[in-house]
Amino acid sequence: EAFDDQILKNMNKALTTKQVIDGIEATLAEGISPGFNIIFGNLGDNRKTLRKSIELLDKYNDFGQLRVIRPVTPYPGTPLYYHAIEEGLLSGPDDFYEKHKNIELLTCNFTDIPDDEFHELLFETNKKIIKDYYKHLEKTTVETFRNAYFGHDYSFRGARH
Repeated sequence: EAFDDQILKNMNKALTTKQVIDGIEATLAEGISPGFNIIFGNLGDNRKTLRKSIELLDKYNDFGQLRVIRPVTPYPGTPLYYHAIEEGLLSGPDDFYEKHKNIELLTCNFTDIPDDEFHELLFETNKKIIKDYYKHLEKTTVETFRNAYFGHDYSFRGARH
């Protein structure tokens, strides 16, 4: 969910960035597509820590699926929710449900990045991820057809949508 040792500690994750890399590399080595779930805006996140997570995804994205990054959400009952209440970012469950209108938007901003700038960073990041994914998909799909037509790849059974 993050690629910074301090942010992982802040999230009470019992992982280090080294363990994350080791796990990703072992998963890829076995031919399994790792499921990335990067979340922006955790406690202590800043532009530098967010960039680390983006770089991790760029480096290890095998394009097994379209991945997008979402902002952290302090769901009622979680430690982050109670932290938001302590910090005056939420007043209770009704306030949470009033503010949490869309999973793609901030419910509470736990960073020092202004909301508009945060959403701009999130948008630009997801735009790049989406473009890279479809560029890769186009390249591999065209190559699949090329192999079928000119390489006589009889295993190809046609495109599916």
